[in-house]
Amino acid sequence: MNIKTVGVCAAALVLTCSIARVAPAEADDVAAFYKGKNARLIISTGTGGGYDAYGRLLAQYLGRHIPGTPNFVPQNMTGAGGIRATNFMYHNAPKDGSVIAVVHSAMTTASLLTPEKVEFDSSKLNWIGNMDSESSLCVSWHTSPIKTTQDMLTKQFIVGGSGAGSNMEIYPRVINEILGAKIKVISGYKGGKRVALAMEQGELQGRCSWPLSAIRKAHPDWLKSKKLNLLLQTGLEKNPELPNVPLIVDFVKNDDDRAVVELIFAARSFLRPVLAPPNVPAERIAALRNAFDATVADKKFQADAERRGMPLSPIKGQSMQGQILKIYRTPKSTVERARKIMGSK
Repeated sequence: MNIKTVGVCAAALVLTCSIARVAPAEADDVAAFYKGKNARLIISTGTGGGYDAYGRLLAQYLGRHIPGTPNFVPQNMTGAGGIRATNFMYHNAPKDGSVIAVVHSAMTTASLLTPEKVEFDSSKLNWIGNMDSESSLCVSWHTSPIKTTQDMLTKQFIVGGSGAGSNMEIYPRVINEILGAKIKVISGYKGGKRVALAMEQGELQGRCSWPLSAIRKAHPDWLKSKKLNLLLQTGLEKNPELPNVPLIVDFVKNDDDRAVVELIFAARSFLRPVLAPPNVPAERIAALRNAFDATVADKKFQADAERRGMPLSPIKGQSMQGQILKIYRTPKSTVERARKIMGSK
């Protein structure tokens, strides 16, 4: 072995030893910070819905996988479709790892697509992980004249909406613009429950933006008795349970349209995202991400989620952070067109 080789080996040994010394020290620091602590897990919706269910389940298990085993206390913070909670996390939450949040999926791209409505930069938040990903559906009531995807794309399709910024109104605009459909949105319904009731009463023909898991939770009998026609999946990947229901990108005809669709529906890939504020110490972000990964791999957590009818398709925090940074490098022309279709100023 020559002198140069010996030098390289010695340097490598020193580096290895340094890493070995640093890692336990950081773990000790994390454990000291979290030991005996009541941490908070903010949930950007009220009680009883899907985000609340996922947030509370995560709070129950997450602390078990963090050095110091803190107790996570759920706290609901409603307002503006997740914007209030995300603004709080960005500006006001302690930046020490003691507060994390489960927020609406749209918050992953909100500062890019609706910057006039928010006071945060999604690309600068610390993304801890994502619990589920799921395409959404356009559905029609079984007695309506809209029976097939072709009907939806060629005939007037009357659906309900709950406000200009809701997916129930944004998604039809995207489908009309990109696919040339003739969907008419009747706005003003106070949430999805009201829209479903209007469908049942014949007031509406259907609804766009309704995940399969949400339909199952709210109206499992409608699927079993075929009260709904499943027309189109809006997202970037098909739900594996619905291989025969077309995906919106199946109908996209050019690269420009595809880029717009991929940008607008990117948030469907992060349906149940978990975040921490910016500027949290790196070792605590690493601990939170490791704990998230361990939690979603925890057999008891998985069994609990399955028992509650909560599907899991997790994404690791580091991967999610990279994907979101890539989204924020989307060309300006694509962003501007997407914002115009969505009705953003």
